[in-house]
Amino acid sequence: MSPNEKKAPTETSQAVNSLPSGGALTGIPEKNRLFIPVLLAIIAIPLLVHLIIIDVNPDEVPLIGLATYGDFFSQSKAFLLLIVILLILVFGVLFRKTLFRKTDRIPLVYLIASGVFILFTLLSAVFSEYRSIAFWGVHDRAEGAVILCCYIILFLYSFSAYRTEKDTRHLIIALGIAIVISSVIGFFQYIGHDLLFTDFGKALVISPWDYDKVTNLSSVSESGRLYGTFYHWNYAGSFAAITVPIFLVLALNAKSWRSKIVLGCVTLMALWILIGSTSRAGLIGVAVAFIFGLIVFAKIIIKHWKASLSCVAIVLVAIIGLNITSNGQLFARIPTLFSDIVSVFQDSEQTDYLSKLPVKDVSAQNNTAVIVTQNNDVLKVTLNKDSFVFKDGNGQDVVMEQKDGAYRTTDKRFQKFSFNLVAMGLKSNSLGLSVNIDNQPQFFFRIGSDLKLQLTNSTGTVDIDSLESPPSVGFAGKERIGSARGYIWSRSIPMIPDNLLLGSGPDTFVLNFPQNDLLGKYWAYGTTNMLVDKPHNLYLQILLGEGGIALLAFLTIVLLYLFDSIRLYALKRTYRPNEILASAVCLGVVGYLGAGLFNDSVVSVAPVFWILLGVGIALNLKNRKEQLKDLPQKS
Repeated sequence: MSPNEKKAPTETSQAVNSLPSGGALTGIPEKNRLFIPVLLAIIAIPLLVHLIIIDVNPDEVPLIGLATYGDFFSQSKAFLLLIVILLILVFGVLFRKTLFRKTDRIPLVYLIASGVFILFTLLSAVFSEYRSIAFWGVHDRAEGAVILCCYIILFLYSFSAYRTEKDTRHLIIALGIAIVISSVIGFFQYIGHDLLFTDFGKALVISPWDYDKVTNLSSVSESGRLYGTFYHWNYAGSFAAITVPIFLVLALNAKSWRSKIVLGCVTLMALWILIGSTSRAGLIGVAVAFIFGLIVFAKIIIKHWKASLSCVAIVLVAIIGLNITSNGQLFARIPTLFSDIVSVFQDSEQTDYLSKLPVKDVSAQNNTAVIVTQNNDVLKVTLNKDSFVFKDGNGQDVVMEQKDGAYRTTDKRFQKFSFNLVAMGLKSNSLGLSVNIDNQPQFFFRIGSDLKLQLTNSTGTVDIDSLESPPSVGFAGKERIGSARGYIWSRSIPMIPDNLLLGSGPDTFVLNFPQNDLLGKYWAYGTTNMLVDKPHNLYLQILLGEGGIALLAFLTIVLLYLFDSIRLYALKRTYRPNEILASAVCLGVVGYLGAGLFNDSVVSVAPVFWILLGVGIALNLKNRKEQLKDLPQKS
């Protein structure tokens, strides 16, 4: 028997003795037990879908027009993350000697940056105008300061808990399981049969005591697009931006054909999530990771250029085949991605978007709604006790006919407009007037008990005094690029000076964005009834939420890690297995950061990123030690 074989039973017995007898972890080496919370997080958090009915924070109620909200995705995942953090604390106590060994401590710079991020995240929440939301998050995102601090704890613990190649194998298996299950669910969503909302799926995601509270339940996606278990297809794209580079690198460098086939299949499934989600942010993330990978592996790619081209060809054939079988739906949004990129660098001829809208102004004067068209024609709608009176700006009657519950006219000046009464209020117990353009409801007036009209949002819960445009910076005439990201960014950038130090508080973006910019929304989205709840940019999200210092702390962590990875792995001729894994993890991190240019952080995906970041730093530390050991031999 070899010395290594003799040591194994000794380590196991020591590990068992460190726990109370009969523990569920008996038989697992202590150094591998440490990784159990990490594996739980990386499998369960992305996959968990469960209905949680919450009372909406009073500050949010007017915006969404709901006092209670049923959330399937974010709240349950955030709750599970809290459980994982509690488990980490328990493991920290049970295995403190192993976990906090001096030789395995995280580099001080990462620890300081993490501490700064936590400090300013908590300060931003404490001093936020919306303190409760800043700590616990909004109703459908649940990413307040508490959850952000959990990310950092998960990041630090993932570094400290990573020990052996067995942890590596478990990590890849766990991530692979999440990919396989998500891709299968996504496939059925793509073909129009969302498994989560079948009778069987409902039984899994809805507690028995909540089942009778759910009505009109339907999928959040349409046929030809998937979201998996990530709440939205954009976040499925972020998950794919992490996993596609990782498994592609591992598949290409696997030693056995069995490993190549298994890892290759998982890679294709991750690629399916990417393409099936139609997330352009995910595509950009993978593209950034691909370019980064070309630089890192340049020498080995050139050395094995035939094999590299063959792999690229196989992937392209698979993608094209999927596109053909889907009647071109897979590639449907890619042309708009390129056109948006080109338009950013072109001068716009539509910088004055207000002149392109059919309406110039909408306002209320006592019991009269006043609509001004782009041609300066004025339509006044006066509400009397039993009827509406329609007149133009000169006081002349405008003939209206009531059909299908709406008032319409043949007057060419106002043919685009129609009007009808709607229910308003949290309980739909009050009346309002809807102003429709091309049969789509765009502007709303709440009718008071004295018949006085008040311009309001679609639920009648927010008073709007005027349609004056808020401050904007950049993207003039380009508000529609990136699914209206140009519009969001142009209105978000002016918010930076007021939030530069501490931010407005985590997850409070929806409460600070100029939601009453109805004309801007009409131009960007084609509807005024759009609630902008996120900045669609990870870095802008941190800056506006937690402040500039927190953003600098975050950038310090990720940039130091990336620079360290480049020094360790770029342009090498040969790679050890651990170096291949570390390079793959690095590309996954790069993919997420690239997608973050167009997506924000969300509890469905962020824990995976923070875990991989912690593991990546741990791998770098181990690989640097191995490289230093080789230096005397080379000399």
